[in-house]
Amino acid sequence: MAHRMRTRRKTPGGRVMTYLYLDIETIPAQDDVTKARIASTVKPPAAMKKAETIAQWEAEQKPSAVEEAVAKTSLNGAYGHICCIGWAVDNGEPQSYSMCDFSLEEEAEMLSHFFEALRREHDMRFAVTVVGHNVSGFDIRFIWQRCFALGIRVPAWFPKDPKPWGDDVFDTMTAWAGARDTISMENLCAALGLPGKGSVDGSMIGKMFADGRHEEIAAYCRQDIERTRAIHRKMMVTLGEIAA
Repeated sequence: MAHRMRTRRKTPGGRVMTYLYLDIETIPAQDDVTKARIASTVKPPAAMKKAETIAQWEAEQKPSAVEEAVAKTSLNGAYGHICCIGWAVDNGEPQSYSMCDFSLEEEAEMLSHFFEALRREHDMRFAVTVVGHNVSGFDIRFIWQRCFALGIRVPAWFPKDPKPWGDDVFDTMTAWAGARDTISMENLCAALGLPGKGSVDGSMIGKMFADGRHEEIAAYCRQDIERTRAIHRKMMVTLGEIAA
């Protein structure tokens, strides 16, 4: 069902709010030095005391434990990286920038291009609401962390410490589950009668990137933007901001 805007929120000066639909895809730590540092923190269970038991654990179980610890860094901007960033403004076509081969320089260039594209194509200086699924708890914070690490200047309009219910952010996960609970995008789409993610989910991105499936990652990110917008619009009907 198509929806049309009825009473879009406005600033005190009367300017209509702009919706920026945002999604990022992240990958674990990529360089050997960081991986070695993470590996050094992986220890055998505290209950293991005998040297031979510890040696057996290190030979048989530590490699998989290290692999798991490295994989988890895709959720931590101190170690992981953004491999793709996707967005759409209001009713515009979803766009994305992505890395084809990992380097800090390419990650920095991707983030700079993202902010520059928004500056060039849209007036993002005032009244921007960033919309995403867990966007206040993950995407925005991860972007800030990577920009801090890479020395990327972030424009003033980008939310600094957003609250899920603030005017600068609409978090679809919080809108549904509240501040103390969670719901996956897949399950939220099912609850709202919307198409789900299909055969790809975020846990697969690290392996896909390592396998060189960069175009698939970019397409998946853009599809998540469409899903986010569909969820948001359905919620806006209930909130009275879009006519059904």
